[in-house]
Amino acid sequence: MGGKTKQTPRTKNNAKPSSSSRSAELLGSATPMFVGFSAQADGNLVPFAPGFASAEQMPETFDASISPQTQIILRKLSKKDPMTKKKALQEMHELISESDLDSVKNILPLWPKFYHNLANDIDHTVREQSQTVLQLLMSKCKRAMAPYLKQLVPVLLASRFDNYAPAASIAINTLQETFARPSEVCLHCQTEILDYSTRNLTFHTAATLSIGKSLKPEEAEQKYQRVIISTFKALSYFLDQISEAAELEQVKESLSTLVAHQKFWSFAKSKQPPIKAAWFECVYHMLQCAKLVEVLTPQKNQLITLSFQFIDDTDPLVAPHVWGCVLLLQSNYDDWYVPLNIRKALLPKLSSLLCNAFNRNAQAICPNLLPFLSKITSASLQDMDLYEFYQRFFDDLKSALVDAHDPPLAKSDASIMHSAYFECLRLVLQQINNNAERTEQMEVFAYGLLEHQLLEPIAHLLRSDSAHVKYFFQHTSALVAFWDRQCSSDATNKNAFALYIKMLNKFWTRIFELITNDLAVEDVNEQLLSHVLLLVQDLHVANPSLETHSVKFAEPANEEEVSSQHSTPTRKAHEAAAFIQKELKQLVIKLVRICLDKVTASSGYIAGRYIRQVRTLTKLFTDAEFYKGLTELGELRATLDRFVALLGKLNDDACESVVEILFEILTLLEPQESFDYIAQTLLKLQLHRVQNLLLHRLLSYPLCTEPVVRQMLASPETCTVITRIAEEVVVSNDRDNLNLLHKCFFQTDTGDILINAATVDKILLAMCKPLEQTPMNDMVEVCGSFIAQIMPVICSKDNSSLAVRQQIFLRLFKFSLEQRVGDYLSQDTLWEITTCWQDALSSKDIEITDELLQSCAGIVEQLSQTVELNTSSLECMAEAMAKFIVCSTENIEQEPQRLARIDESIVALLSSTIKSSSSIQQFEQHCVYLEALEDCITPAVPFDNAAMEPTQILPLLKRAALNLSTICKLVCRVDNPQLTEQQPDTEDELTEDYCDPNANLLKHWSEALITELLQCLQLAATADIWLNVSQQLDNDCEELTLCLAEQLKSLMGNSSELVAIIRQRLEQAALQQQSVVSCRLLGDLVHCEQYAAFEESATILLHEELSEMLVGQGALKAYVMTLQHMLPKLSQKALTLNSAVMRTEPDVLWIKAAVFRCLILNNFQAAVNEQTDRNIIFSALQFLTQVGEQQTAQNQLLLYNVDLLQQPYEAVLNVVEVIQLLNEVLQRFPYELSIKHWDAIRIGLSSWVLSVSKSIKHYADPKISFFIVAVYQLFATLVTFVRSEKQKSSTEMLKNVIDEWESLFAREVNVVLFRTYYELTHEPTVQSDMQACYAALLERLMPTLELLDYSFVYAHCKAPSSSHSLDHLCNFLLKQLHSNQHSVRLNAVHALRQLTPQFVADDIEVNDKQSEQLESAATSSSTISQWHFLHRFEDYLTRYDALIRTYLEEFSFKLSELDDLEPIDRHAAFSYLLIWDCIINVCAKSPVALRSVYTSWLNDNRYEENFLHFLFRAMPVDILRNHSAKIHSNGVYKELSWSQLKDPQLPLERYACHLYTEVLRKLPAVVRKWWNTCQSRQKNFVDNLTTNYVSALICTEELKAIASRKEKHENMQVTVHTSTREVLAVYSIDEARMELVITLASNYPLGAVKVECGKQIGGRANSRNVGMQLTIFLTHQNGTIYDGLTLWKNNLDKKFEGVEECYVCYTVIHQDTCQLPKLTCKTCKKKFHGPCLYKWFTTSSKSTCPICRNVF
Repeated sequence: MGGKTKQTPRTKNNAKPSSSSRSAELLGSATPMFVGFSAQADGNLVPFAPGFASAEQMPETFDASISPQTQIILRKLSKKDPMTKKKALQEMHELISESDLDSVKNILPLWPKFYHNLANDIDHTVREQSQTVLQLLMSKCKRAMAPYLKQLVPVLLASRFDNYAPAASIAINTLQETFARPSEVCLHCQTEILDYSTRNLTFHTAATLSIGKSLKPEEAEQKYQRVIISTFKALSYFLDQISEAAELEQVKESLSTLVAHQKFWSFAKSKQPPIKAAWFECVYHMLQCAKLVEVLTPQKNQLITLSFQFIDDTDPLVAPHVWGCVLLLQSNYDDWYVPLNIRKALLPKLSSLLCNAFNRNAQAICPNLLPFLSKITSASLQDMDLYEFYQRFFDDLKSALVDAHDPPLAKSDASIMHSAYFECLRLVLQQINNNAERTEQMEVFAYGLLEHQLLEPIAHLLRSDSAHVKYFFQHTSALVAFWDRQCSSDATNKNAFALYIKMLNKFWTRIFELITNDLAVEDVNEQLLSHVLLLVQDLHVANPSLETHSVKFAEPANEEEVSSQHSTPTRKAHEAAAFIQKELKQLVIKLVRICLDKVTASSGYIAGRYIRQVRTLTKLFTDAEFYKGLTELGELRATLDRFVALLGKLNDDACESVVEILFEILTLLEPQESFDYIAQTLLKLQLHRVQNLLLHRLLSYPLCTEPVVRQMLASPETCTVITRIAEEVVVSNDRDNLNLLHKCFFQTDTGDILINAATVDKILLAMCKPLEQTPMNDMVEVCGSFIAQIMPVICSKDNSSLAVRQQIFLRLFKFSLEQRVGDYLSQDTLWEITTCWQDALSSKDIEITDELLQSCAGIVEQLSQTVELNTSSLECMAEAMAKFIVCSTENIEQEPQRLARIDESIVALLSSTIKSSSSIQQFEQHCVYLEALEDCITPAVPFDNAAMEPTQILPLLKRAALNLSTICKLVCRVDNPQLTEQQPDTEDELTEDYCDPNANLLKHWSEALITELLQCLQLAATADIWLNVSQQLDNDCEELTLCLAEQLKSLMGNSSELVAIIRQRLEQAALQQQSVVSCRLLGDLVHCEQYAAFEESATILLHEELSEMLVGQGALKAYVMTLQHMLPKLSQKALTLNSAVMRTEPDVLWIKAAVFRCLILNNFQAAVNEQTDRNIIFSALQFLTQVGEQQTAQNQLLLYNVDLLQQPYEAVLNVVEVIQLLNEVLQRFPYELSIKHWDAIRIGLSSWVLSVSKSIKHYADPKISFFIVAVYQLFATLVTFVRSEKQKSSTEMLKNVIDEWESLFAREVNVVLFRTYYELTHEPTVQSDMQACYAALLERLMPTLELLDYSFVYAHCKAPSSSHSLDHLCNFLLKQLHSNQHSVRLNAVHALRQLTPQFVADDIEVNDKQSEQLESAATSSSTISQWHFLHRFEDYLTRYDALIRTYLEEFSFKLSELDDLEPIDRHAAFSYLLIWDCIINVCAKSPVALRSVYTSWLNDNRYEENFLHFLFRAMPVDILRNHSAKIHSNGVYKELSWSQLKDPQLPLERYACHLYTEVLRKLPAVVRKWWNTCQSRQKNFVDNLTTNYVSALICTEELKAIASRKEKHENMQVTVHTSTREVLAVYSIDEARMELVITLASNYPLGAVKVECGKQIGGRANSRNVGMQLTIFLTHQNGTIYDGLTLWKNNLDKKFEGVEECYVCYTVIHQDTCQLPKLTCKTCKKKFHGPCLYKWFTTSSKSTCPICRNVF
C-alpha cells in the first residue's frame, strides 16, 4: 500500500533469530570445541598466549554444553561498542555468581581469548570489569583454572600496571588472593611471560594491536603505549620475583633475544616519559640480578652511553631509574667510564643538573650523589684532575644551595640537597685526612673547601633572606662537631687528625671575624641578628654523631663503606662538643656585649630587638663565669647594675627578658645580698611594667615563703602598686596581672595571706566595678570569677573590712538576680558567683542585719521592674531569692527566732509598692470588663471604672510572677527521682554528695506568707483573663501570663498541706461574693492532687462540690460566676433542670437569666438534640414570658428608651442578661418562639437602641458598655436569621414577622445603630487609661456593623432633613480609614463598599442627563469630574502625597537600592492602600461609561503614578530582588478574602501584592498606560515581575470567568483554550458567521491582546475594522475580555437591527459612553457619537461635518 519497506525485526539480546537446522547442528555436537588463535602460515600470529585476538577471530559457534544465555553474553563480548561489552561483563559477573561450579567450568576454555582482548580494551571501565570477572572466576574455580594459567598469567601481570588504578588494584588483589608464592607462578609461566613480553615489545605496533577495531589513530596509539608500559613493568616484576631462582638459562636466552632486538633499545629514547621510565626500570632489574648481568654485557657500552646520556633528565618518573642504572653500572663494571668522554659527555650534564637544583627532582637524585661520588677516581676521570672535578662539583652544588630559585625550592628538596652536599663534603675531607700520603697541595685544597664551600656560604647566608638558612647552619654545626669529636677522641695521636685541628682553628677564627665585623656597623639588620643567633644556637646543640638518615661513615681506621640503604635514624645520647665551653662561650660573650652596647646607644623598639637576642644568648650559658664576663669589671654586681640601667629605655617584652636575666644572676649571689638588692634597688624603680614583673617573682614560689619577701609585700609602696594593677586588670584584662592578683591571696599554713586588709579592700572595690555594668565584654566573667574564688579567703580571719564585704555581697547578690548566661557570661561563672554569696551566708561569713536585708529588698524591687523577665530569668531570680531566705536563716539555732527571721525576710523581699491592693483591684476590674465584653461573662460585682494604663500591667505581672515563683520554691515539694526509683526493700544508701531538694522547704507558713500567696493567685487568675481576651499581647506579657498560670497549676497540684489552707481561704473569699476573680479561682482547684485520679471527670466532680457548697449557703452570685468560668470545661449535659440551682428562686432577675443561658450553652452544643432538651426550651421560653409579663407590670423593668447612666448597676445587669438569653434562644431554637416572643424581640430591640442612643456618651461606664454590646449582638443575630430565612421557604408566621420587621422596625433600628456608632467614633476623646476598654468595645461592635443595611443609612443622609449629609458620611468613613484600630478601618472599607452602588447610581444619573445635551459633549467629563463620587477621595489622597513620595525617592527600580530601604510606616501605608482599595472597588462596580470618567479623573490628576510606584516599593524585597526569575511562589499575589483582610497581623507586603493584582484585574488600562510611559529600566522591571508572578494568575482567572459564564448571549458562542490563552468568539445570525480569536500576551494585562478576525460579514475591510475596534477597547478601556466581546456583540446586534453607525469610530455603540449615535448633520443627515464629534472638532480645529465638510 505504498508503505515503507519493513526492516529485519530486532531480536532480544542481539541473538540471531532461531534456526531449526542450526539448533540440530548444535544438539548433535558431543564434545566441546577448543577455541584458540588460528595459526597462519605467514607466522604473523603466534600461539594463543603471547598475542592479542581481534573481534573478527571470535567464534561463530559454541559448544552445546554452553547455555544459550552464556552464548549470548559471549557474543556481546565480541562487539565493538564499549557499552555493549560493559553490559555483557556485568551479565557475565551475575551469571558466574549465580551458576554452579560445573556450569562455570564450561566457560573456562573460551575465557582466555576474551580476556586477552578485554584486559587491553581502549575503555577503562571495560578493563576494570574484565578484571572483576577474572577475579570472580579465580575465586570460584580455583584449581580448575590450572590448565589455563599459562594463558592468563602474562596478561594478568601486565594488568597489575594498568594506568587505570581500579583495574590495576583488582588485578593485584587477584594475584595476591590466588597465589601465595608469586615467584613460583612466575617460574612456572616464564616461557609464556617472556614470549608475551617479547611479542609486545618487538613485534606489535599501534596498528597490529588494533586489527579489526574501528579505533581512531590517537586511540590506537594510547592503547599501544599503555601495553608497552605495562609490559616493561610486568617484565620488571617478573625479574624481581625470579632473581633468587637457581636455574635461569631459559630466561637468559629469552632476554638475550629481547635485548639483541634493535626495537628494544629504541624505547630508551622514547618521547613518552612513562615508556622511558619503564624501560630504565626494566634494565635496572636486569643489572640488579647478578645472574642476569651477562645478558647485558654485549650491549654494555650502548647501555652505559644511554644511561649517562640521560643523567640530567628532568622528568621525575625517569630520573630515579636512570640514576639507579648509573650506580649499578658503576658497581658492576669497573671500566664503566671507558665508553664515556667525561669532560664532554658527563661533566656538562652533571653541572647543569647540579646548578639547576636537580630540576626539582632532588628527592630522587640526591641520595645517589654520595655513592656516585665515591666511585669517581683519578682513573675514571681520564685526562681530568680529581680535585678539579671535586671543585667543580662542589661549586655547582653550592650555587644550587645558595642562589635564589623561582619558584622557591620546596622544604623537602632543600633539606635533602643540604644533606647530600655535606655528606659529599665530609667524604672528600675525610679522604684527604685519612690519606697517609697527603701532600701540601691536598691540604690547600681542603682549606679551600672550608673557605669557599663552608665559610663563604655562611657569610652570604647571614645577610640573605633565604628560607633554607637553617639547613646550612645545622649541617655546618654537625660537621664542625664531627671534627671536634674526632680531634678529642684520640688526644694522644694528634697527627691522625691534624687536618681537622687546623680546619677547626681556621673555622673559629673566621667565624669570630665574620660575626664581629657584621655587627660592628651602627644599624644592624634584624635579619642578620636572627641569622647570627640561629648559627650560634645550632653550634650550641651540634650533634657530633656520624649517623645520618642515608649514609654511615666508617671509623678512620677502617675502610670507607658507603651504604645507600636508608636506616632508621636513632638519636643517641652524646657528649657536648668541646668547643662549646671554649670558643663558642667566648663568641656568645662577645655577642652579648655587642648587643648590650647597641641597647645602650638606642631605645624603644630597636633596643628591645637587641634585648631579645641577649635573652636568647643568655639561655645558652647560665654560670657565674659567663655573667661575670659580660662587663669589664668581671663582677656579678656590675652585671646587675648594667642590666638595671637598661630598664628605663625598653618596652614591656624587653623588660620581662631583662628581669628574667636579673633573677638568674641573683640566684648566683648570696641570699641576703640578693634580697637587699631587690629591696634597695629593684623595688625603688618607678616603672609599672618592671614593678609588675617584680611582684610576679616575689609572689611566686619559693620567694613568697621567705619572711623577708612578706615584709616587702606589706610595705605601702607595694600596696600602691598592687592597687594600680587591679585597676589595670579591670580595663585591659591582662592575664598576667590577673594571675598576679590571684597570687596575692595565697594562704599560708596559718591561713594568712601575703597582703594586708587595706590592700584587699582596694582590690575588691576595683574588681567589683565591672559587675555593676552590662556584660558587654569578658571583664564581667573575669572579675566575677576572681571575686568568687577569693571570697572564702577574704571572709576568714578579717582579711578585709566588714563594710567592703557587705558591699561586695550586695553586688554579687544583685548580679545573680539580674544577669543571665550569654555571650560574655558563662554558666560556670554565674554558678560560681551565686554559690559564692550563698556559701558566705551559710557559713556566717556574711550576717544579714536589718539594714542589709532592706538593701537586698531594694535590689529586688529595682530589678523586678528594670530587668527583662522571661521564664528562665524569672526562675533564676526566684531561685536566688529563695536561696537567700534559706541560707541566711539556716544557721539560727532557736526555731522561733529562725521562723521569725524567715517571715521578716519574706515580707521584706516580696513587698512592693507596685503590687498594692488598689492596683490589684483596678487590674481585676479592667480584665473583668474585657472578659464581659468578649465572652459575655456576667460581671456580677458592681464597679464603675474599668480604666487602666497599659504600662501599669506589665510591672504588676512581673512582680506577681516573681513573688509566686519565689514562694513556690520555698513551699512546693519537688519530685525526687532518685528516691522514687528506690525499691522499699533495698538497703542502698544515697551518696554523701546527694542533696535533698525538699530538705529546706518551709514547714510552717505564717499569715504573711499565706496572704502574699493568695494575692499572687488572684493576680495569676486575673492575668489569665487578660490573656484570653486581649487581641494583641507582646511576647513578654504573654510569656509572663503563661508562667503565672503554670505556677498556679503547679502550686495547686502540690502535695503540700498548704494547698488545703489555700482552698479554705478561697472558698471563704467566694462566699463573700465581692470578687469575680475569687470565684474564678475556685475552678482552678481542679488541679489539686485529690482530683488528679479522675482526669476528665475532675471538673464535673469539682462543680458538684462547689454547687453544693455555694448554693447551699445561698451564694448564688458566686455560683453563677464560678459556673460561667467552668462551663467550657464541663462535659455536655452536665447541667440539667434538676441541678441544685434550678430548685432555688433567686431574688435577682439576672441570676436566673444567666443560669438559663448556661443551661442552653451546656445542652445545645451538639448537632442532635434529645427529648429532654424540649423541657429546657419550654422552661427558658416560659421564663422569658414571665419577664415580658413583669415588664408590662413594671414599665421600666427592661429599660426601654431610658438613659442608662441613671439606672442602678443591677437593673442594667438584669436587662443585659435577658438580652443575652434572647440572643442565645434566637440562635439555638428560633422556630420555637411564639409571636409574643417575636414581638418582645422586635419591640425590645427598637426600644433598646433608643436607650443606647441616649447613653452612648457615657460608654466608659461599664454597665452601659455591657448594654451596648448586648443590643448590638441581638441585632446581629436577628438580621442573620432574617437574611437566612428569606433564602428559603418559611412559615406564614415568620413571613409576617419578617415583613413587619422590615417595614416597621428595620430602617429606624439600622439608622439609630449607625448614628450611635457615629457618635461613639466621631472625634472621640479617649483617655490613655481607657484606650484598651474603648478598643475592646469597638471590636465587639464590628461584626454587627458589617450586617447593617447601608441603603437605609444612605437614604437617611440624603434626606434634606437629616443632620448628617452624604458629605458628612463620606468624610466620616474616609477618616476612619486612618484609625489606629484595624477593625475600624476595615469596617469603613466595608461601609464604603456597601454605599458604592448608591453613589454610582447617582453618578450615572448625572452623567446620563448631561450626555443628552449637545453642548455637554465637549464638557461632560470636566463637569462631572467635580461632582462624581471619587472626587470625595481627593483630599485624603493629597494628605498622603508627601509621605508616599519620601518612600518613592528611595526606590528607583535599582537592585542596589534594595538593601538600603527604610522601613515603611505600616499604619500610614495601610490607610493609603485602603483608600485605593475603595477606589478600585468603585471603578469595578461602575458601568463602562462611568468607569471611563473615573479613570480619566485619575489620569488627569496622575494619582495612579504614585500609587503603582508605591505598590512596588512595598512589595517583599526577596521578590523584588528576584523579579527576573520566578524563584518564589506567586501565592503572595493571590486575592485576599475578607476574613484575611480583617486579620490585624496582615503584612503590608502581602496587601500591596494583593492590590497590585486587583488593579491589574479591574483597571488594566490604567496600569498599562502607566507602564507604557515608564522609563526603560522601570518598564523592564515591572514587565519581568508581572510576567513571572502575576500574569499567570490573571490569565487563569480571566479565562475561567469566561468559561464559567452561565448566561448565554443570543447569536454569540464563546470558547476558551486555557493552554494557549486564547478566546474564540463566534457571532452567527441566520447563515452569516463571524469569528474572533483573542490571544492574551505572556505579560497580560500589561501587554496588548492580539485580536485576529476569521470569517467576517462584509469582507476584509470590515474584518480589519472590527479587529481594530476590539483591540482599541481592550487596550484603552478598563474592562474584561468578556466586556469587550459583549460590546462587539451589541455593536453587531444594533447594526443588523438597522441602527446607523457613527462615521468617526465606525461603531454603533460608543466604547466609552455605550450610547448610540444621536447627533445628525443637517446637510448629509449622517449620525455621530457626541464624544467622537467633539474629538473630531478638537483634532481638526474645525467645526465642519466629517463627511460633507459643511458647518455642523
